[in-house]
Amino acid sequence: MEERITLTFTKDHKYNLEFAPADFWMEYAKGYHGLPWEEISEDRAVIVADNYSYLLDLLVQARLYRLARKEKDKRI
Repeated sequence: MEERITLTFTKDHKYNLEFAPADFWMEYAKGYHGLPWEEISEDRAVIVADNYSYLLDLLVQARLYRLARKEKDKRI
């Protein structure tokens, strides 16, 4: 399964990000402490960003994590 981040909005207009597949993103989810995670399970990892600054931080950090994982996987 291809890794993805799905962005939707909560009822109170916050950014809801769902990271899948969970096994790919698990290390990232457990290491990111900027905000509390709504859910971290075998199926998915979900976090709600209150504002654009948190949204941008999550996306930048997720991109760096993904790039690092891809490079690591190529070397194995």
